[in-house]
This record gives sequence, structure tokens and C-alpha cells, in this order.
Amino acid sequence: MPLYEFLCRDCNQEQEQLVRADETPVCESCGSQRLMKLLSVPAAHASAEQRRAAPNQPCGGHCQCFPQ
Repeated sequence: MPLYEFLCRDCNQEQEQLVRADETPVCESCGSQRLMKLLSVPAAHASAEQRRAAPNQPCGGHCQCFPQ
């Protein structure tokens, strides 16, 4: 079963749910069926070597967000 992100149009609650193709998702907060599927970014998987080589700064160290 795929994991999808939804936004409830009634209570504005964001949530993740495992949903089969033949199922209608229901809001976990208010019970509404008025859910909008959100566009999700797939998870990127890196090898252990790639994780060790990656900089620990989100920008790669090329800006002033983490002064040294």
C-alpha cells in the first residue's frame, strides 16, 4: 500500500495515510472525506559513503547561513 500525504479541506489538517487504490481516505482528525492529495517529494536514498561525504550544512557551506 502506498503512503500518501493529504490535506483535509474541512479542518486543514495535513496527514499521511496508507491508502489502497479502491479505498476512499478519511480525515483522521474530523472524519471528513474531503481530502486533497498533496504532491510529495520522493525520499532520496544515499549510500553510506555518500552520506559521509556530504557537507553538514544544507547549503553546502557556500553562503552565510552557518558562519564559521
